[in-house]
Amino acid sequence: MYEVRYLEPEGIRIYRVSGAAHPRVEIEGDRTILQAKFKRVFPYSRPDRFFSVQDGANKEVGVLRDLAGLDPEEREIVGQELERRYYTPRVSRIRDIRRDSGMFRFELDTDRGPATYFVRNWRDSAHEVMPGRWQILSVDGQRFQIEDLNALDKHSQNLLYQELF
Repeated sequence: MYEVRYLEPEGIRIYRVSGAAHPRVEIEGDRTILQAKFKRVFPYSRPDRFFSVQDGANKEVGVLRDLAGLDPEEREIVGQELERRYYTPRVSRIRDIRRDSGMFRFELDTDRGPATYFVRNWRDSAHEVMPGRWQILSVDGQRFQIEDLNALDKHSQNLLYQELF
């Protein structure tokens, strides 16, 4: 049986070391995690609560209930790490979907500008996380999101239904 270990903000220190890819986390009286990683425990339903703190081997060391007790610099570090991990452009328009070398090639407009993604298998790569909200994983591990399928323009909806559904 797995027991969750909650970390209290006043008992940890989060900081960056020059040249390191990941921040460090010192847990008072316990250990220092040299390559700390942060993941949302409930990324869709509670994105502002419950953050898993993991070591370089992706083993959970503990969970922060929220970031409120951290000092501003520590909150900024965790926020940057979460933004990098969960970078997910939101699709505003689908310009084209074509089959290309056994994959689907998506030409999209996103909140971060135009983008092209390749998806190998729609059923394995696309997940409806809430009614009408889709999370799609490309062949190179990037994510993109359709927040509300019904809110897309008719051209975008028709492309999806013709090619994928």
